[in-house]
Amino acid sequence: MMNKVLENMLGKSVEQRFEEIEVEEVRAKRQAEIDAQIKNKGKSVEGVIETSERSVVPSTILESPIPNPR
Repeated sequence: MMNKVLENMLGKSVEQRFEEIEVEEVRAKRQAEIDAQIKNKGKSVEGVIETSERSVVPSTILESPIPNPR
């Protein structure tokens, strides 16, 4: 019953909102790591930024069917 109340208030499932919060936290953590690397090394970290952006993908996108290679 509590989940129904929360889903009604949020306008989406509890699981979906939980996942969104997890993604936000991972992005914030990685951005802090990137900022620390920039501060410590003073070098370009473009490769790290690209990896971070590709690594943070909500599972709803990953659940799409993958074609079977032949």
